[in-house]
Amino acid sequence: MNNWRSSREYRTWRVHVIRRDKVCQVCRSKKNRHAHHLSDASSYPELRFDVKNGIVLCKKCHTSLHCDYNDGFKSICTEKDFEEYLKISKYLFSRFKENTIKYIKLME
Repeated sequence: MNNWRSSREYRTWRVHVIRRDKVCQVCRSKKNRHAHHLSDASSYPELRFDVKNGIVLCKKCHTSLHCDYNDGFKSICTEKDFEEYLKISKYLFSRFKENTIKYIKLME
């Protein structure tokens, strides 16, 4: 399937991932939620619609993961890339004041 992102299966997968996680798994935001594939959907088509292969990120964190940490949205992003990004994000959050401590505790 060439255009799998416009398929019913993809839309169903996205809805299930967002319902399960509810908030961005990096910053805990409830706004502009995206479903992100932990193992690249193009490289692992058998995991493309597996809810366990998805995680919710807000638009800001999703863009940051792909564009600031990785090489853009066209690049392959693995579960290991996300884990490294999460460590970096936690470090950056720790540099802010009181409210950030709440986010870090929620992410652990």
